[in-house]
Amino acid sequence: MSNIAGRAIERRPVAIATLVFLCMPLGAWGQNEWTWKDASGGTRTRADLDKILNEHKARGTPVDLSGAHLRGADLTEADLGGADLSGAGLDRAHLHGADLHDADIHGADLFSADLSGTKLEYAELKGADFYDADLQNAVYEPKSNPEIGSIADAEHLELLTYEEHPNALFQLRKEFQDNGFRTQERKITYALNRRRAEVAGPLERWFNRVAFDLTCQYGMNPGRALKIWTAVLFLCWFAYALLIHLPGESGIYRIQRQGGCPDGDQTEVQIRPRLIFAGSWWTYASRMIHRELAVVFWAGFFSLMSAFNVGFRDIDFGRWLRLLPRTEYDLRAKGWARTVAGFQSLLSVYPIGLWALTYFGRPFE
Repeated sequence: MSNIAGRAIERRPVAIATLVFLCMPLGAWGQNEWTWKDASGGTRTRADLDKILNEHKARGTPVDLSGAHLRGADLTEADLGGADLSGAGLDRAHLHGADLHDADIHGADLFSADLSGTKLEYAELKGADFYDADLQNAVYEPKSNPEIGSIADAEHLELLTYEEHPNALFQLRKEFQDNGFRTQERKITYALNRRRAEVAGPLERWFNRVAFDLTCQYGMNPGRALKIWTAVLFLCWFAYALLIHLPGESGIYRIQRQGGCPDGDQTEVQIRPRLIFAGSWWTYASRMIHRELAVVFWAGFFSLMSAFNVGFRDIDFGRWLRLLPRTEYDLRAKGWARTVAGFQSLLSVYPIGLWALTYFGRPFE
């Protein structure tokens, strides 16, 4: 019995190897070679496409793929300069880094095609469909723009670039503006300003990067300025709460008239955490929570006052905030708290102003 079992175990690897060997051709037969169709509808292979591209490279003759159906073709870094691709089906094709200068692409289907890094200098794009196409870092200097509705849904419009002539991008932005594509218009504005910063000097490039790109992306993302303002608000909020806890004169002071009368004597009381007298653990814990909530309130209210310490003519947000309490009083800072409040006021003016300008206007055009 044991000999029979041993022979079965010895035969098992042979059987497995035989099964794998028989299945390998079946898997290979199941894989279809990529094919494409020429303008006349004839089925062609990848070898035929490579032959056409190699002949173009050797003889310097233009590639004629007009009307061809090249769905999913891999044309990465292909030299298609001057090629006739009019009416070609290039949906989901890989054209990363391809040279398409002087190419005729009018009427071509480029749905979800990868056009990142392509060179589109003097290309004819009228009627081409760029829906969901990836245009990241594409050099965009064509003879004509495609229909505004087709390129509006392309990916990474904000990363388009140019070498020498930004005319096509200016025209594209104008068409977006005229047709109500506000988001796409902002993306082209970002692309133009980003390219200008790249060719500028190092000091100007650094300034534009910090002042306009990181803050609002040249108006493409106005909400980023408000996020920066909010981050500063909470950071200073934490700093004020910490300074309230620390001993010394640095901190926040409550200024109030005695009896609430305008002519009463003015009192100045430093806001400090209340002392907690010993008691049961439950009483101690509840009083501790109440005390810390009070500190958080005063620190947050003063942070808001400092952040809104900006006014435009008759608009004074800080004064309006002071009208919210039921009793009339003011908050002032001393020592390091005053220094933090000064920096917060300065850092808050710029993002609020930048948000208002970029959201309601076009300061970078």
